[in-house]
Amino acid sequence: MAREARNTRVISKKLLTPNMVRLTLGGDDLENFPEGYEGGYIKVVVESTGTGIVSRSFTVREFDPEQLCLVIDMVAHGDHGPASRWAGQVRVNDEVNILGPGACKRLNQEADWFLLAGDMTALPAISVNLEILPENARGYAVLEVIDPGDQIELNAPKGLEVVWVRNDDPLRAPSPISDTVKNLVWLEGQASTWVAGEFDTSRSLRQYFRHERKIHRDFMYVSCYWKIGDTDEGMKVAKKNDSEAW
Repeated sequence: MAREARNTRVISKKLLTPNMVRLTLGGDDLENFPEGYEGGYIKVVVESTGTGIVSRSFTVREFDPEQLCLVIDMVAHGDHGPASRWAGQVRVNDEVNILGPGACKRLNQEADWFLLAGDMTALPAISVNLEILPENARGYAVLEVIDPGDQIELNAPKGLEVVWVRNDDPLRAPSPISDTVKNLVWLEGQASTWVAGEFDTSRSLRQYFRHERKIHRDFMYVSCYWKIGDTDEGMKVAKKNDSEAW
């Protein structure tokens, strides 16, 4: 990830769904922001009680190089950490220091069909992946939302089935995503899988794809964005110490 720091300001903030906030950042420092990083991430520098300044990752949903506008969509899930506190408190015209962007992780489009899964933290990146699939793509997208109103309109190929799963308490384990994915009718041919979200859910699906479905790593992307009951730093330690290599 590029570590170039950029100073931006909040141009707009709006409630996209009952539990998703859309933030648009702007400023001259975005003049050299590279194009083509939708689905990648930036790190936002925020204050953390007791530990000072930390950075947290958010998906790049859109970037307009002409207007110098960068859009990020964030889950509004209360006051559970420095990122969610910042998301709830930030206002139009506030300064926002960012780092990045970091690499985009995309589906392997050489596959015969596609399977995406994730909770609301992964919804922006999944949305980008769906938009770049070929029109004749087939497969599934399993998406967990907190409220039915969080079911945003997606630009997905007609042959790809979107399965919405409701979980009104994402901090309660286990997530229904894993069982939903495992109960899907497995299609013929080479699958390309893309999963992100909570640590234990992602880990469970990584094991399933690797050991039961024998998906080659070139056709499998699985990541964890957060961990129930832990900080971002704690999640990274858990990931590092996990015997199921990430």
